Amino acid sequence: MKVITNTAITVDGKIGSARYDHVAIGSPVDRQYMSVLRARADAVLVGGRTFRSWPLPLVPDARALLELAASGFPDAAFPPLEGRQWWNVILTRSLDVPKTGRFYSDPRVRPLFYSGTAGHVPSGEVVVGEVSIPGVLADLAARGVETLLVEAGGDLIAQLLQAGVVDELYLTICPLVLGGRSAPTVVDGDGFPFAGAPRLSLAHVHRVGDELFCRYIVER
Repeated sequence: MKVITNTAITVDGKIGSARYDHVAIGSPVDRQYMSVLRARADAVLVGGRTFRSWPLPLVPDARALLELAASGFPDAAFPPLEGRQWWNVILTRSLDVPKTGRFYSDPRVRPLFYSGTAGHVPSGEVVVGEVSIPGVLADLAARGVETLLVEAGGDLIAQLLQAGVVDELYLTICPLVLGGRSAPTVVDGDGFPFAGAPRLSLAHVHRVGDELFCRYIVER
């Protein structure tokens, strides 16, 4: 399985303010490119905190895809969308998640929750007891997922990097500084020792206005 992450970050590496409020850091072009990456994936994974802040269908927007392709963006290719469904995967220890909304009724979404706590959701499936990264990825692979897109916060991305399963990081570097020692970053957690820190190779960079769209390959 190929695992990629996609995150809009400030120049100082933040993905949100110190108040942890949900803010749109990236431009409309960044959100269009998000649709491209979703269209290429079979599943989109977020953590419980991200889902509580944004409990909406994680699927590509057809209009955004066409607008990005028409703009001449160099990496705007995507497969056909007609008839497709995307696993929307939420990793949550508590299953403390919104239980209403169009996330559960969108025909393009296949809701799938991995939770340490039993419970019910309006639609989809809850896999109880499996919240480890290797276990979740093994189960997704058994369901036919070949490309997993992660749109999670820094804690979950840190766990994925620690497990050594991330293949590529897509970062949109936005012309903004939020600061704050407690503000979330693209990779949180306990951090890595310098000698064992993940190393990256810059595979592509594209500038649109004051934003930089970067694709990094994680070295093995």
